[in-house]
Amino acid sequence: MQGSDPAIAGGADAFPGPGELEPRRRIFTNRNLRMESIAAIGFDMDHTLAIYNVDNFSRLCFDMALERLVSDRGYPGAVRGLPWLPDAAVRGLVVDKKLGNLLKLDGHGHITRARHGAQFLDRDQRRGAYPRGRTRIGTPRYRVFDTLFDLPEGSLYTALVDRIARGEIELGVSLRRLYDDIRETVDTLHADGTLKARIIADLGAYFVRDPGLVPTLERFRAAGKRLFLLTNSEVEYTGAVMQHLVGGGPGDWERLFDLVVCSAGKPAFFLARGPGTPVEPGRHALLPVRTGNAYTGGDCFFLENLLEASGDGILYFGDHTYGDILRSKKSVGWRTAMIVPEIEAEVAGLTPLRGAWQELNALEEHLDDLVSARDLARSGGEAQAEALAALERRLGEALGRRARLQRQLRAAFNPHWESLFREGRAASRFGRQVMEFACIYTSRVSNFLGYPADKFFSRPLEVLPHERWAQPEN
Repeated sequence: MQGSDPAIAGGADAFPGPGELEPRRRIFTNRNLRMESIAAIGFDMDHTLAIYNVDNFSRLCFDMALERLVSDRGYPGAVRGLPWLPDAAVRGLVVDKKLGNLLKLDGHGHITRARHGAQFLDRDQRRGAYPRGRTRIGTPRYRVFDTLFDLPEGSLYTALVDRIARGEIELGVSLRRLYDDIRETVDTLHADGTLKARIIADLGAYFVRDPGLVPTLERFRAAGKRLFLLTNSEVEYTGAVMQHLVGGGPGDWERLFDLVVCSAGKPAFFLARGPGTPVEPGRHALLPVRTGNAYTGGDCFFLENLLEASGDGILYFGDHTYGDILRSKKSVGWRTAMIVPEIEAEVAGLTPLRGAWQELNALEEHLDDLVSARDLARSGGEAQAEALAALERRLGEALGRRARLQRQLRAAFNPHWESLFREGRAASRFGRQVMEFACIYTSRVSNFLGYPADKFFSRPLEVLPHERWAQPEN
């Protein structure tokens, strides 16, 4: 349970010793970050401070979008029976709207998996569809699933494409138009307030309250950090969600922040647009603006002036690879902390398989040596025939063992797409982005309770391929 974490149970000054912090609650470092040099800390709200019950939210969005396709866009009523497929999509996938495929890419941009409805393309089919093995995903033909908000439309598109492929329905629209209809419908549900109204009516069903959230923010404030909330959500929704998460009297949550910016319009917020508009004090019961510190819109320069902090003196937490992390880092030089809730499930699944993971890594190195020795024996002619036969047997046994270990590890991940962060021996496109854009990353903000407020996060040694031979055995 969250409340049994050592730092929460032991109070503000209790920190776990080395190795005591649960792996799923750790903070991972890509670039050195000295917390004592940070003057201001900012937070996105959705999927960052506010932990959604992703299954409940995604199912609600799926059902509402399906109904809107029928009522507003003239889709046949038969589509109302589509199954909800919670595992159909993960973050980092790319939609090929022309061919109706969901694609997984590795960190070098190569297409490693392609799924059309419920069927994965085999290697020959994939090469036929994508002969270069790579694709320019920046064109309108493609769309990337950057956030957890994208998962419902991934499930809906998968289900509809599968029905079309099986000949069970005829929609009379292209696969590109089908996806655009889904995307526009989901956008409308967010924009017209109907989805958020359903959520506000039952906040407990759609959010997971984290008992460590308020103590974490209070610890940052006690350490002299200026805190700000920077969200694309509207004032009313922000107030309702934060009130639910923090509790207390109406609007008491404001005391945790020196500045609140709603309807920020990220990523455009990180371009020069001018100052924000003050939220009228007393107009919104759950964001009453008792200290005059709330705005809508504006830009990052306006925010920096109010906080008297800028550049690498600001650390910003967010979940959106592009809108939160990449743009704040590249446009204005803020330090970045990416929230990736999926870490908890992946680490929980891998922890009992740590031995298998280590054995697989060692076996991969051994296979490289066996293949080299076999190829060398082949060049020796009949004189090496006996040695070659022995090497072939050893290689076959090692390949069999590797396949068994891989099946064991795959069972810990998504049944279709496997690890969010990895594709075979390489990082996935999403995993590579996390490494490149986020200074640090973790599963939730309250994980900072396991570390001192002035922690120096030091990146691990980066080992190049030619250096591995010199590394000590694990």
